[in-house]
Amino acid sequence: VTKNLRWDDISHFSLSEEHLMRISVFTMCGLKSFTFKVDTYIQSADLYQLLSMQASKMGNFSNFIGAEERASFNSELENIGANNLPGFKSKQVPHLFGSCNIKRKGNHDLIKDDIDIIEQCFARVMLLGSENSAFLKSLDNEAWNLVNSWSQLYSGLSSRRCIVAGIINCTGSYMQVKSSALVEGGSPCYSIPSKEYLQDQGLVAPGGAIIFFGWGSIPSLSQTGNVFMTIETGAFACNLSGREGGGTEATALPGYEVWFLEKSYDSSSWWAKYWIFVKERSNYIE
Repeated sequence: VTKNLRWDDISHFSLSEEHLMRISVFTMCGLKSFTFKVDTYIQSADLYQLLSMQASKMGNFSNFIGAEERASFNSELENIGANNLPGFKSKQVPHLFGSCNIKRKGNHDLIKDDIDIIEQCFARVMLLGSENSAFLKSLDNEAWNLVNSWSQLYSGLSSRRCIVAGIINCTGSYMQVKSSALVEGGSPCYSIPSKEYLQDQGLVAPGGAIIFFGWGSIPSLSQTGNVFMTIETGAFACNLSGREGGGTEATALPGYEVWFLEKSYDSSSWWAKYWIFVKERSNYIE
């Protein structure tokens, strides 16, 4: 990590019994963890208190209830496929969301325009299901392919900012998508669901996923071309900015937990990419 970190660049942290402080950070290519050795108990307590004072500004820290839960969950966000995921029909191959974020040249002569990018992605994603052990990895590749194709189709003076956000339903029950929109941007908010989706009712089945995509207007002297997406479901609501530090947040409804698996941004704010993981809150009592 070479840039100056903001508090919201930090996903979460934990302190082990050996006075090892582990801090997980959002980067352009997914979550990355750093471990720091603290010499004494007093120093480790001071560092822990300093980080705890800023915990409300961190990406995922509000989900953790206690130190024991933080320690046990510290590595799971970097490989959620290692867990038994409710609704999934097969165990997933190891994958870090964002690790595929590498610009690559493709045969974009086959892409006519922006709608063609979406339609081709839609046709592929609708065939993906959790019975495939590479389901999560394939979803992430498709989300990045939207960004990569977009940046090659619209470059130079025609460049436009874009945002992609994926949601994985691990609640163990159907999750309704109530609304999705770009409150700032130059396009509708397009939805691209996996095959475990009931279109008529807007329901993502257990083990299903859905990707949202939209873009901004061409930047000019009169407009910045920013993008800002909102999504509301039966389990959580979120605001997603197309640029770093732009007010991104996710709020779980009672009985649920919502986690950012990825918050990646282009260094020049031309794209933003998110993956969100939703699950039931354990030991929840109404």
